Amino acid sequence: METPAAQPPSASSTATVYPRWVLLGQSYGAVGDDDSTAAAKTSAAARASTGHLVHVSLHLAPPPEESCICVRTSCPDSFFRAYVVTAHGDSMLIRISYEHGYGDEGDYFVYNAGAAAADPPRPPLLLLLPPYYVPRKQLDLYSSGPGDVVQHDLDDNSTGLLRRGEDELVVAQLMVVANKDTPRQKVAELLLLRSGKWSTRRPLISHGDGKAGEPLPSSWATTTTVAVGDRLLCWADSSRGLLLCDVYDDDPVLRYVPLPVEAAEPLHGDRSSRNVCVTAGGAVKFINVFPRCCCGGAGSSNCRHSHRAYTINTWTLRMDDMVWVMDGMVDSTELWVQDAYEEHVPRVQLDDPIVSLDDPNIIYFVMCECYHVKRGDMTEWLVVVDMRSKTLLSVLRYPEGRHHFRGSPPISIGISDYFNSYPTCNNGTSSKRKRDTDMEPPLVPNIKQKLTHNDRNPPLMQSSWMPSMKPMEASTKVLASHEETILATLEETPGLALEDMLKAYSLLSHDRNGRRFRSLLGLQMNLRKAWLLMEIKASEACSICSACTADLQHA
Repeated sequence: METPAAQPPSASSTATVYPRWVLLGQSYGAVGDDDSTAAAKTSAAARASTGHLVHVSLHLAPPPEESCICVRTSCPDSFFRAYVVTAHGDSMLIRISYEHGYGDEGDYFVYNAGAAAADPPRPPLLLLLPPYYVPRKQLDLYSSGPGDVVQHDLDDNSTGLLRRGEDELVVAQLMVVANKDTPRQKVAELLLLRSGKWSTRRPLISHGDGKAGEPLPSSWATTTTVAVGDRLLCWADSSRGLLLCDVYDDDPVLRYVPLPVEAAEPLHGDRSSRNVCVTAGGAVKFINVFPRCCCGGAGSSNCRHSHRAYTINTWTLRMDDMVWVMDGMVDSTELWVQDAYEEHVPRVQLDDPIVSLDDPNIIYFVMCECYHVKRGDMTEWLVVVDMRSKTLLSVLRYPEGRHHFRGSPPISIGISDYFNSYPTCNNGTSSKRKRDTDMEPPLVPNIKQKLTHNDRNPPLMQSSWMPSMKPMEASTKVLASHEETILATLEETPGLALEDMLKAYSLLSHDRNGRRFRSLLGLQMNLRKAWLLMEIKASEACSICSACTADLQHA
């Protein structure tokens, strides 16, 4: 987790140092003047289409606290609201709308953080985007606004922003429209802003088998849009899959990637229980939180052994062949027994996951009892989980006066680092290291080429992997020592190779609190091999993990 940033040695004692990245809430946090030095350094202004002056500044705080935009306008006698539509790199897309007698109208602005570390430094900028108009009759509107055309409103879920270099910017919305020839058939349409001009495209869809022109997945509904590297936008339907597109291509193609087999429909729980995020290294990560039953199946249950229980799974998309690889699995019972989970904290499912930009294994969640229990407590909590070590890092009350909108997770973005005269390290101290946006870009696949289809690759685990809460069978041996019990359990695991058995024995015997072994015993016999291999893989990748190192030192 982030700690307050330390100032660079050469900076003055009054210099403000910002966190390396922030969790940016999508609604504005304050209206009015903010005279603080931090706000002044982030402030930018521009004229709205009405001619009124609009000021935007940022309230920036290290995670897990949410940051927000602060907006004020000179428009008199008019109610307005502002929110962040999307963001990428050093920029964010903001909508500011005004209410009038005949309805609601607004403007879209791009806020750019500039670069305090540049020579000379570049101040923040606020740019008004040109509007895009469509015929009023095309939208079947009932409002009585003037004119035959109306400004198009960009959908929050299906609009993405992509920044490249110092001056390249693309805004793109994926729309689902009726086919002119066959109105009942829905097709994909891209609305693109490139080089300051709006245009529309009808991209072909590829399912990875080398064929273009495949149909749009039925009932497609975009739930989130994220930027991958500096060329790709990714539209995600949380119950179906992803559509990836190189939006700089003159002839764009949408590459369809289905969700992992284990997360396919039916969707158990609300859409807020899953999310698609991009890590600091440019990897696409899918997080799924779903209720489970003690019998090992997905879905909520009133059984006393699994009441309100859930499991968190994470996958990372392998970009070279577009295959999902499971890399994390934590059960709610593993979190509830930890000291950080105090008695007054409700035991309900976590919502709105978002990946840390410090460590892709750290996930931030929002939790509220009223989301899942009728007339439940309305207190909102911020929960931070390390998926690799299966550790509950913190459980904090939501800041007083701030509220979370379920289904709208904050945006993890490194925009705050652009205000530092020196880019910051992970612990907040000053450094000359490169920012995330300056690092080598991730592998960008040619989505027009033939790629291996996801269905041809067997999943790491089947959908019935869910841990069983049943007690161990009576035939389990009672042995003299904990190590002998571990060895006997591993010998009973079907299909486990000798080398993997020894690795698992070393891992489990050095697990000081025995949490891993208890998790193994809770699994059905046919699921234990897959779980053990995943734990071995995670442990081998964790050569400098402090939790593992501490266990070995105390062994």
